[in-house]
Amino acid sequence: MSQPTQPGDGTGGERVSVHQPVLRAEALAALDPRPGQVVVDGTVGAAGHASMVLGAIAPGGTLIGIDRDAAVLEHARRTLEAAASEAGGGVRFRLFHASYSRMAEVLQQEGVSRCDRVLLDLGVSSFQLDTAARGFSFQHDGPLDMRMDPSDPARPTAAQWLARAREAEIARVLWELGEERYARRIARAIVAARAKAPLVRTGQLADLVARCVPRARHARLHPATRTFQAIRIHVNDELGELRAGLAAAEQLLAAGGRLVVISFHSLEDRIVKDFLRRGFDLPFRKPITASAEEIARNPRARSAKLRAGIKRGAAA
Repeated sequence: MSQPTQPGDGTGGERVSVHQPVLRAEALAALDPRPGQVVVDGTVGAAGHASMVLGAIAPGGTLIGIDRDAAVLEHARRTLEAAASEAGGGVRFRLFHASYSRMAEVLQQEGVSRCDRVLLDLGVSSFQLDTAARGFSFQHDGPLDMRMDPSDPARPTAAQWLARAREAEIARVLWELGEERYARRIARAIVAARAKAPLVRTGQLADLVARCVPRARHARLHPATRTFQAIRIHVNDELGELRAGLAAAEQLLAAGGRLVVISFHSLEDRIVKDFLRRGFDLPFRKPITASAEEIARNPRARSAKLRAGIKRGAAA
């Protein structure tokens, strides 16, 4: 069973870098939280979105924050404690180390069978990208890990998967999840390289991919961007988690409840769009994207797309 975090859990004393949540005001407007409601933030992270929600559901509201990455939950707790104080009390929050696909289990632990709002902000946080030991970024050399939840013993690291996957499987993952046009060439190079020495560092993999991918003169993306994205998505089963999480949100939402999802690449966005069209009324049909001003402040917002749905039935 998932366990609520306690003060001091997760960070191990490490410094938490500044994270800028994308589409913050737009997410709050689409979510439209009201006083007294139960809101689930399935990817609470550092609580950048959740802190605004907490103020909006006071008095009498409950925020349940969930995250696969225990390392950020203590930071989220401090942020939410400050937000609750600013709201004047009368609002509560609970944080859980779990995947959002298990939100039904988390709510059951809290004795809650229905919620009014669900927010999912997908992708990788600044904390994860900026921590070299997590192995998410080709810009910082570190262990080739990439797991959202390093405490999960059943989930292999990126290095472990690359060490045993067949060449055809690696090529398929890079093509399907990263849309990498040189997937076969990169897979072939990975298999050849690991025969000489294990691939265990992000720098090793980034250098290998850079040698395989011709770089356009004015290319905006690093040659390893798509490869790292694809391996990360595969290692964490992010698309499977997304499908399960969307289904769980639909099950838990009361009629008239709102589901808001921020995605960062086309595979996620396509899944979200198709899911919402099947079982929800759409307050807007085209996704909301970041303004030029936000992109200038936070380049990560460039690829963000926000979609929302209202569960069919009477208004909540």
